[in-house]
Amino acid sequence: MDIKLNIYAIVLLFAFVHGLVYAFLLIRRGWLDERQSDYWLAAFIIAACVFNLDWMLGFMGIHYLGQGGNFLPYSIDLIIGPLILFYLKSQINANFRFKKEDYWHFLPYFLYFTYHIIIFSLGQNTMKWWIDNVHNAFLIYHFEMIGGNILPCVYLILSWRMYQKYVLWLPSERSDTEGVRFAWFRNFMIACALGVISAIIIFILGFWFNLSYLQIWYQRAIVAAVVYYISIAGFAQAQPHKLIFEEKPLDDAVQNAENAALFEPNSIEAPSKPEAKADIPDLDKWKKKVLDLMENQKLYLNAELTLSDVSDKLNSHNSLISNVINTAFDKNFNDFVNEFRVEEFKLKVNNPNMKHYTLLTIAFDCGFNSKSTFNRAVKKVTNRLPSEFMLKEH
Repeated sequence: MDIKLNIYAIVLLFAFVHGLVYAFLLIRRGWLDERQSDYWLAAFIIAACVFNLDWMLGFMGIHYLGQGGNFLPYSIDLIIGPLILFYLKSQINANFRFKKEDYWHFLPYFLYFTYHIIIFSLGQNTMKWWIDNVHNAFLIYHFEMIGGNILPCVYLILSWRMYQKYVLWLPSERSDTEGVRFAWFRNFMIACALGVISAIIIFILGFWFNLSYLQIWYQRAIVAAVVYYISIAGFAQAQPHKLIFEEKPLDDAVQNAENAALFEPNSIEAPSKPEAKADIPDLDKWKKKVLDLMENQKLYLNAELTLSDVSDKLNSHNSLISNVINTAFDKNFNDFVNEFRVEEFKLKVNNPNMKHYTLLTIAFDCGFNSKSTFNRAVKKVTNRLPSEFMLKEH
C-alpha cells in the first residue's frame, strides 16, 4: 500500500492526531480530578476525529472504509448531538451523573451501529446484495443521512436553551457570575454549528451537483479547524467551585427575559426583583441572621461565594435563604453580595494605606474576580465609575 502525504491529507491528519492527544489529556485529567465534563468533551473530540477519518485515509491512499468496508458503522452524526448536550450538563453541574433514563439519547446511534454491524458481519456477497436490494432500494441510506443532519441541529437547540436557562439562574445562586457564565460554551456551540451547517450544505448540494472530493474536503477542513479550537479552548476550561445547576421550568418572567435575549445570552439578566413575595415565617429574624453573617464574617470577600455557602453557614437550605434575600432586601443573591463588596471597596479606596494599590487590586481584595464585574457592580450601586472614587480621594 502506497501511503500519500499530500497537503489535503496532512491537514486532516494533524487535526486527527491533535484531537486524540487532547482527548487523552482530558480523560487523564477527568480521572485524576473526577471531572465528568472532561470525559464528555474527550468523547466529543474523538467523535469529531472519527467524522474525518474516512476522508483522511482516502487522501492518504487508504480506501478501505470507502470500498470493501463501506458498511462499517463509522458515521458518528447521530452521536454528536447527545455528546454536546451532556458535555454542557456535566460542565454546569458538578454533581451530574449519567443515569439509565439518559440512554435513550443514544438509541438512534445504537440502532444504526447494530444494523450496520449485523449486515457487515454477513460477508461481502450478502452485504453487497443487501446494499443493492434493500439499503439503497428502500432509501435507508438517505434516511440515515437526513437523520444525521437533523439530529445534531435538534441537540444544538436543546443545548442552547439549557445554556440560556443557566445564565438566567446564575445571579440568584452565584456571586461570581462573570467567571462561570461560560461564554466558552457559547463559542463551543457556534463552532459545532459551523461544522454541522457546513455538512448540511454539502449534503443538500450533493442532490443537485456531482461534488468532487476536493470540494467536499473543504467541509472536512472546517471540521478539522473545529477540532483544533475545541481541543485547546475546551482543555483550558476549569470546573468552578460548587457549580450545581439543575434544569427546571422557567416562570413567566424569566421565560420572557429568555425569549427577548434568544441570540444574546451574555445580555441576559435574571429579574432582580421577584414577581411575588414569599410568605416567610420569622422573616425579620432570618434577615438579621443573613446581615450578621455578611457583616461579621465578611463572606462576600470570597470571590466564589455561593448561595449554598451562606445556607450552610446558617444551617438552612437554599430556597429559604434565597427567598429571604429576595423578599427582605428586594435583590437577587448576586446583587446582594456585590453591594457589600462595593461598600468594602469604598472603605478601602479611601484608606491611605492602600493608596499605592491599583483599583483592580483593591477590587480583587474586596471579593470581585473580574474587572468587568467590578465596574458594573460599582456603577449599579453608586451610579459612579470606580475611577471617580480614586480621582476624588487621591
